[in-house]
Amino acid sequence: MVTAAENQLFRGEWFEVKGNYGLLKTEHQDAFYKALEAQQKEAAADYGRFTQRMKGGGTTAGLTEEQKTYLAERFDPQNMSKLEYQAFLDKLCEFGILDEADKEYVGYGVKGCGLDMTPVGRARTGGYICPVRENPMAYTESFASSRGNAAGWAKYLSGLMAWSEESHSWQKKPEAILFGKIGDILTAISQ
Repeated sequence: MVTAAENQLFRGEWFEVKGNYGLLKTEHQDAFYKALEAQQKEAAADYGRFTQRMKGGGTTAGLTEEQKTYLAERFDPQNMSKLEYQAFLDKLCEFGILDEADKEYVGYGVKGCGLDMTPVGRARTGGYICPVRENPMAYTESFASSRGNAAGWAKYLSGLMAWSEESHSWQKKPEAILFGKIGDILTAISQ
């Protein structure tokens, strides 16, 4: 189980646990909101760097034949558990295809607990999201919605677009670009 005490930013003593939830103690509100604001600024900066990297062409997936063979022998793109998907992403990082920081944007979640969890401050809200194709499988950003079909899930999420106030047009979300890269690799190893 992931607890507030495991997060170095938010201290366990700031909360009073009642059943399945915690209440923020009044005397710690200022410290909590300062920590939250700092984490949100850091998350926004991280997402900005991620966005720039995706726009800057960080989307090519140059696997060697040896790497393709390795992945194809160990992973079934249409039938992966959450732990297998995490191991697949770990291997892509090891191969230099993904950066460690990319994991938080592609459904990596908290390893070992079986849950898709987003760290506080990392969730991006607001704006409009528009899928460019039908969603017959009811996929969401959670790996659990894939029901093991990582290839289909990545393909669907690679088509998500968001409205850009900057350009006044629909554009692929940076996460969609990264899911496209993962989807291409899953397609390559399933052939």
